[in-house]
Amino acid sequence: MRIVRSVLLVGSLLAGACGGSQAASPVQPKGAEAAAPEPAPSVEPAKPEPSAEPAKPAPSAAAVAAADAPPPSRPKDEPDPNGTREVTYVVVPEGLKVSVAGVRFAVSASAAQIASGWGVKLNVVATGLDGKPHSLSSPKAGPLAFAGSVLRKGQSEAEPFGDERAGDGEQSIFGDDATKFNRTWPAKGVRVLGTGDSLDLQVALWGLGTDRDMRRPVKKFCHVRMLVGQGKPRAIVEPPQGISK
Repeated sequence: MRIVRSVLLVGSLLAGACGGSQAASPVQPKGAEAAAPEPAPSVEPAKPEPSAEPAKPAPSAAAVAAADAPPPSRPKDEPDPNGTREVTYVVVPEGLKVSVAGVRFAVSASAAQIASGWGVKLNVVATGLDGKPHSLSSPKAGPLAFAGSVLRKGQSEAEPFGDERAGDGEQSIFGDDATKFNRTWPAKGVRVLGTGDSLDLQVALWGLGTDRDMRRPVKKFCHVRMLVGQGKPRAIVEPPQGISK
């Protein structure tokens, strides 16, 4: 039995001049004699010109402390939707066990005869590890997403293929209760495998989370390969490509 661990990745942010006026000199009636000299004009004291903006009070110590304080942390029981998720792969005789986000998936693969050729059928049994309910995104074709390539006998280049999502259903996982689902490749209308053909199948989960809003894809779920020779071929399920075995 081999155990392989992989960390799949996924943060946040926060910006005049002074003037004086003189009193008007008194007006002499017309024809009046000159008397005592006029008193000197009175001058009002200069007034400071108001500034363009009123002075702002200095911030209080409490305001400074609040500005420097870090943002409130997420409650411990609330998962971070963008946090790092650890995925563990355990190779067993029956296939592969994948543990991620509080759920364990037991994956097995087998050759399936379709018409005069061959395909691959994946069976998955999911159970919760943390006692909490979990949600799987399950579009029209189910929770499993397929992509990969087929190398046909006599050809030098592989034929790539990949899923297009249709629909948006949901499949729930309730604690220790086993949830089963499966999917067969190829889909209807796609050429099956013949003698000398080989399949490279990359499998993902459309979405997994504690509820519908917290679901995120598991892009590296497992890898399946199969070469068709004489007799019934053998489908091999293993950790995804790029994961140390």
